Parts: sequence; C-alpha cells; structure tokens
Amino acid sequence: MELKRKRNFTILATIGLIIVVLLGANYIPSLSATSSMTLHTSGKNVYDANGNQVVLRGVGMAGFLPNLIFWGNGQSDGWDRQWDYTPVPEMDATFQVMRDTYHINYIRVFVYPSWWYRENIIPNVEAPSSQSSTTPVNIKTYTQTLCQEAAKYGIYVNIVPYTLVPWTGSYDGDPYASPSMSWQGLPGMDWEAEPKAFLNDIGYGNNEMAFWNWFWSDVAVTLQDHPNVIYEAWNEPGWLGGDLEPIPAGYMTYLQTMYNSIRNVNSQAIIEYQWHMGWVPNGWNADLSWCAEIQNSFNPSNIIYTTHYYYVAGWGTDNSQKTHGSWGWATDYDTLKTQVLSSYNSMGVNAPLVINEEGSCLVASDVLGLSRQDSYTWFTNLLRVQSDLGIGNGAYYWIGDKLSSAYAGETLLTTGYTPNQMGSALITSYNTPTNPTEVPTQTVSPTNQPTLTPLPVNDLISNNNFLFDCLLVGLIMFVLIVVISIKRRRD
Repeated sequence: MELKRKRNFTILATIGLIIVVLLGANYIPSLSATSSMTLHTSGKNVYDANGNQVVLRGVGMAGFLPNLIFWGNGQSDGWDRQWDYTPVPEMDATFQVMRDTYHINYIRVFVYPSWWYRENIIPNVEAPSSQSSTTPVNIKTYTQTLCQEAAKYGIYVNIVPYTLVPWTGSYDGDPYASPSMSWQGLPGMDWEAEPKAFLNDIGYGNNEMAFWNWFWSDVAVTLQDHPNVIYEAWNEPGWLGGDLEPIPAGYMTYLQTMYNSIRNVNSQAIIEYQWHMGWVPNGWNADLSWCAEIQNSFNPSNIIYTTHYYYVAGWGTDNSQKTHGSWGWATDYDTLKTQVLSSYNSMGVNAPLVINEEGSCLVASDVLGLSRQDSYTWFTNLLRVQSDLGIGNGAYYWIGDKLSSAYAGETLLTTGYTPNQMGSALITSYNTPTNPTEVPTQTVSPTNQPTLTPLPVNDLISNNNFLFDCLLVGLIMFVLIVVISIKRRRD
C-alpha cells in the first residue's frame, strides 16, 4: 500500500510539473520572437536584436488607422471591410499569407494625427454618406492590436502621418475635413484653413511644436510594448516644390521634435525620414543629399532614410510623364542599377535606404497610352536591383484590382490573396535572390550608433502577461497536487 501511495504521489507530482513546463513552453517562443524584433542600424544595414541582418520587404495598406482594409481566407477586399472593430481573424489570415507567400516583413499604414488626438472615431460621424455605424472605434486600441498580431508573424508596422486632418472626399462628416487630399501644409511651416482650425480648437494654434511633442510622445507611449513599430515622420513632405530645395528650418524643427519625443520614451526605435515626394532619374528629386542635411543638423541615431519610386505616377492626365518617358526610368536591369546607385551614393550619410513606396499606376499608364508591360518589366528589374544592393522595398497597394479606380491601378492582387502580375513579381523577387553587389565606398557623415541594452524586465512582463499568468496557474496546481498527495500519505 505504501509503495502504491508513493507511486501515485510521483505520478501526480510529475503531471503537475509537466503542466507547468507545457504552459510555459507554449508561450516562451512568442516572448523571444517579440523581444528579438527590436531593430538597430549599423552603416547601411538594419539588424535585429540577435544580430541578424533584416532587409525590409513590405506593402502599403489601404485605408487609414483605424479603418484599414483586411479580409480573411475565401474573402476579398472592399469598402465594406473598413471600420471592422475586431478584425483579428482577418489580420492573422492576412499576415500569414504575407509572410509565407509574399515574404513580407513589414506593412506601412497611414494615420491622421487629428484622429489620434480625438481617439474614439465614429464611422457614421466621419462618413455619414457611406457609413451607418455609430459605435466608436478606439484608434489606439486598434493600433495596439494591429502591432500585436503583426508581431506574431514577424511583421513590422511602419506608421506615418499622411495629412493632419482627413479629406472631404472620403470623410465628408469630419468637422475638420479638408478639400485637399494629400497636401494641406507642412509641420513647422504653415497650414490651410481646416488644419489650422483643428490646432486652434485644441489649444495649439500658437504653439504647434507642443502639439507634435504631445502627438509623437503619445504614439510612442501607446506602442512602447511593441518593438515591431517603425515611426515615420511624414509622407512625401515638400514645401516650395523645388527639386533641390533645402529642408526649411521649420520642418527641420519638426523632425527634431519628433525625434526627441520618441527618444524620451524609446531609445532604440527605428525612425524614418523623407524629403520631397519621391525620386526620378531625370534629375527631378534624384539627389538625396538632403539625408546629410538631417544628419548634420541634430545627429539622430537608428535612422532609415526613405524615398519613393514610381514608373508611372497617379495623375494620369499629366502628359509630362509621357514626354519624359515615364520620368526617365530605364526598364533593363543594368541601366536601372546605374540609376539607383547614382542616387544611393548621393545620400552623403552612412545609413540605410528603404524605398517604402514603389510601383506603377497602371490606370494612369493606360490613359497616357503607355505599355503596361513596361511597368511590369521595370518593377521586376527594380526589385532585383534592390535585392542586390540591400535596399528595402515597399510595394503599393495590398488590395485587389477591383479597387484600382481609387488607387490608380497600384494593386498587387486580383481577388482574395491571389497575386496579379505586380504581386507575382514581388513574390519572385524573393524566390530568386541574386548575389549582393558591393556598394562603392563614399565619403559620408558619420552616424551616431546607439548602445543596445536588453529590454527592461517590466517591458517583457507587460508584453507577456498571459505567459506569466499561465505559469502561475500551473505552479499553483503543482503545489496543490503535492499538498494533497502528502495529506493522503498521512491519512
């Protein structure tokens, strides 16, 4: 009898210990994967916390936080997919396909700072002509969920302000909506009437930089437990429109304000900077020496510089595109590589370059009478060049062809998750990697590289509360089993 009791005790104790181990093992990998997603730069490369080089391959998402367009397996995109309050299943299905089929490791998402300030966004208030729901969507909670789900699949989230307030064409009920879709002014410089009204009404009309300090501090605090976030200063900034226009002092102040606000919360997060709308090889915006302007101004660290590549831009009636041969782009690999290298070497800083928006507006191409095949060839060879040079890419957009009227043919999909010809080029560019090419040495401004430090224990715990809860429950079960077994032995 005594032997049987000892055997029962041993069995019960072993079962309890196994429960503890299994519960912990089930969640420890997610802890490790999340913490290792912290990025840092060294020279022209990007690395994760384990020292592995990371080449950013991404896509742009349709919509604005918190109404991005997600859909699940067997579904398709559409305007009805916006304003989904709990899109976790659709997020997970999308991120799995992005990772496993398209080999994507980041998404780029737009945000209106005015929405972030207001926080609870009501669809029927913003867009009464198309939305009936009166249930508020919390933009901060939505963004935290987005980053949490993306991290499960090793995907980074690049967040960037598009304009200060929404556009009347999509959000006709927003109290501060502007008739200007993509250019309403520039931080630190000046604004049109609607953005000015917003800043005045919330008390920042006479101190705009105080608003930007609040905005970027609040974004960083809200997302501080998500090391897969990349913070980008502004989408396609410019002021007077000159191709070699230096960065105005007011906008430079904004860039430094953004940098300091984030660094006060997160010393290691990646920050991205851009100047001008994009780069084209005929001399317009081809010079990236503005990167050195920023670096020499306040010596930021852990910085990625960005610009945009388009074979055909979205304004299809602008015949200057046709006159200049689709902005002067070559389509063959060798000439394209020469064009990209020329711009790459003009940066004047030893820092990474990511083209976080690129593609070709096929509807505009049709209007101009240009061949779509030229766009396909250009995109295919451009991706090869970027792979060879270690330059990251960001294809536009993660939507199907049926929404191309709104996005000027900048699509990667047909229906569901099936790639169109541009999407197929993106997949193939990963499946057939080529040998990296050594970038010629150049005289550059040094960058200040941060000293990497482990994530604080509190951060690890807050990221993984469920892990510790499970371990605690398992430990309690183990102790109870032992106590019960000892009691039975005494009885």
